[in-house]
Amino acid sequence: MNREFHEVAGLFPLLSGSAFSDLLIDIRQTGLLDPIVCDPGGRIIDGRNRFRACLAAGVEPRFLEWNGDGSVVELSLRLNLRRRRLNESQRAMVAARLAKMMQKLAGERKRRHIANLQSDQRWTTSGRAAARVNVSQRLACYAIRVLDHGSPELIAEVDSGDFAVSAASVLTRLPKQEQAQAVGEGLRALAAKVRELSGRQGQQAADRPALGCFGVLEKHEPERRTSPARARWRCCGCPPNSSPRLSRRSRREASTTPGGRRSA
Repeated sequence: MNREFHEVAGLFPLLSGSAFSDLLIDIRQTGLLDPIVCDPGGRIIDGRNRFRACLAAGVEPRFLEWNGDGSVVELSLRLNLRRRRLNESQRAMVAARLAKMMQKLAGERKRRHIANLQSDQRWTTSGRAAARVNVSQRLACYAIRVLDHGSPELIAEVDSGDFAVSAASVLTRLPKQEQAQAVGEGLRALAAKVRELSGRQGQQAADRPALGCFGVLEKHEPERRTSPARARWRCCGCPPNSSPRLSRRSRREASTTPGGRRSA
């Protein structure tokens, strides 16, 4: 028995591992309690995990046709958020997929010259999508980055609930092949790679003056006349826990006057 899945069914991750095994055992013992919701075309809106479990358990699935009231997106969100126990990272991935889906729908309607987009505009930002699934916009932005730049293995790791979306967003700086390799090495290797990448970023940030840091460039005369003179940064005031060090590029930009001339 084959059934197509509606696009909204992809908002939530498929069950795997022990979670799917538990569902499979439950359906074998008690049967299918909640029917699988489909649209008039027979595509599954809600219940693709139950459908898979029924096929694996040899249980005849029961289907319920959606009556068309309200929005199919709202229907999927309401049923899944009530039933499934998702952590923040998993909900952030749902918010990211939701934002992308509604932006796509709004773009399609705009191309068809439909003027009234008010029903979709509230979903076109990550902040509002995040609010719908009760996560912060920051986490939703992390999730969007993971979807855009993450390998399938990394995305699956976050969807499973085993890996934080904030840490996964750091790993997206790596090529996808290296991301997949890190996932294959286990959670400890993933955490070590995140610390390594975060340390690199921290070192790069330390080479730039912090916001609120100000100072002057002083001409430093060398001890030998044959050596060139160098500019030296002297910090006059920095916020707490900030670094006054400047990178070479920052010193060069700081020593340039508004007229384009280098300061002495």
